[in-house]
Amino acid sequence: MTSYRIEIDRSICSGFGACEELAPHFFEVAPDGIAATRAAVTDDPGVLEAADACPMGAITVVEVIEEAA
Repeated sequence: MTSYRIEIDRSICSGFGACEELAPHFFEVAPDGIAATRAAVTDDPGVLEAADACPMGAITVVEVIEEAA
């Protein structure tokens, strides 16, 4: 199974909210106007589209490769 780790560079986020609009289960614009994650790791590939939609490029999604036991 593929998992994705979500990272947000809060120093360049401008709080447009595109991520929250596309993947509200994983992103929210916090009261300070900067995006935050609701979950740091997910197996939902929808986070990739949300990251691509960020106009500031503040979201990085890293594929976590799980080794077989």
